[in-house]
Amino acid sequence: MVAHLVRLKLSLLRNVFRRSRAQTIGAVVGVAYFAVLVTGLAIIIASFRGSLDEARVVIPLAGAAGIVLWTVVPLFSFGSDPTLDPGRFATFAVPHRDLAVGLVVAALVGLPALASMVLCAGVVVAWSQTPASTLVGIVSTAIGLLTAIVTSRWLSAVLTQAISSRRGRDAVAVLGLLLLVVVGPVVSVAANLGDDLGHLAAGAASIVGWSPLGWAWAAPGDVAAGSALTGAVRLVLAAGLLAVVFRLWSRALRREVDDPRAVSRSDSGASAGDDLGLLARLPDSPAGAVGARVLTYWRRDPRFQISMAMTPIVPFALLIPFYTGHGTWPPLLMGPLVAFLLGWSGHNAVSYESDALWLHIVSGTTGRDDRRGRLLPDLMLGAVLVPVHSLIGVGVAGRWDLLPAALGVAVALLGGGYAVSSVMNIALPYPVPESGESPFSAPPGAAGIALAGQSMASIGTLALASPVLLLGWLSWQGSQAAAWAAAPAGVALGCAVARGGVAVGARLYDRRAPELLSSLRRG
Repeated sequence: MVAHLVRLKLSLLRNVFRRSRAQTIGAVVGVAYFAVLVTGLAIIIASFRGSLDEARVVIPLAGAAGIVLWTVVPLFSFGSDPTLDPGRFATFAVPHRDLAVGLVVAALVGLPALASMVLCAGVVVAWSQTPASTLVGIVSTAIGLLTAIVTSRWLSAVLTQAISSRRGRDAVAVLGLLLLVVVGPVVSVAANLGDDLGHLAAGAASIVGWSPLGWAWAAPGDVAAGSALTGAVRLVLAAGLLAVVFRLWSRALRREVDDPRAVSRSDSGASAGDDLGLLARLPDSPAGAVGARVLTYWRRDPRFQISMAMTPIVPFALLIPFYTGHGTWPPLLMGPLVAFLLGWSGHNAVSYESDALWLHIVSGTTGRDDRRGRLLPDLMLGAVLVPVHSLIGVGVAGRWDLLPAALGVAVALLGGGYAVSSVMNIALPYPVPESGESPFSAPPGAAGIALAGQSMASIGTLALASPVLLLGWLSWQGSQAAAWAAAPAGVALGCAVARGGVAVGARLYDRRAPELLSSLRRG
């Protein structure tokens, strides 16, 4: 069975080079490029043979990163290589253990696995300090690679249904976006650490070496350094981890092959019986019902989930210039920035409802209830995020004297954003991805009007909050009176402009709700 699966995988790989001439040339060029890249990396890793101390830092971190990549990347590229999907073998009478072993061995036949093997060869060379460390290096590297592959197969099998559905793919896309956002700041901070980077890497390697991700990769270094007992302990732990993960993979495989329908069924999350979900947990009023609908969107619609996931994370990017020595003031803007994002994010909220807006119209929902209901979830979130981010930013900067100014500016921006959003999502809605489409797609021709709408919302929010922004700037310049005045001024201005924006937006809604629905359907 194992040999048969390997032959099938080899046939699939050969078919890559049997397509059109252009595709074949592209495949050859791509393979050649990555072959040179991987070979160069393997040579770099092997060069650590001359420095045991550096090898004990770099290789455990690189090996742990390799396991993470083997585990995570297939989730983001799900569907690109379905040849190892256990569900395809549900109709064949194949023993589960043979199938599990065969699929793992077949996973070794492919360009990612070949690249990993080349890199592992460099790892073995780096650990070839003594005959004992060489032998342990061969065994532990093989265990590390197999652990990465088996973990990848197990996690893919467990999450097959989740990442096969539209919602699952969108959630994975959101996670990928968040990871991309995090990578930049991490690289920036690491690049500015200078001499401290080596100490940080050494500390991280020490921790990773005693974690499941680093047992296999750190064991040969212990043997080479004369700590044979420590190396043996890590090697035994790594082998045990491989056995546990393989057993989990085998169980997941058995469930999927024995009853693929059970794997494909999932709880939709719908309320059961007479449970109305969020509608029963918010105030029993038209505004409460609208607020419950918005919260339901946040919970189930990836288009809203992206914004809600990014809003509390983006302000932490302001810590980068502070810790890299490029400014002491950016952390003070964490509270104002999260407030700005919360208020600004609703400037096109009605467009995301599309035809669903008819529920508000036919039920006689007034513009006042619609506007207030849409702000209710943002107020609940803002009541938590704005104080928390303001306290974090002021605490990191060590400028507690500016806390009133930071809170005042944040509340002013929050109220200004609510005011602008309450008017703009009625007066100037622009096309957005439809429900069920990827949140990263864009309707044809919508880029220009989207940019214009977002710019208008940003400028309007800043303009409404400008008096308190001026007080905040004076506070930074050293005026303690301005700092204390900014807090009550921000609260008063924020509440006033938000109330005025809600009133204007409500009148617009009452006057042109049918026309708004018609324009959304055409869009």
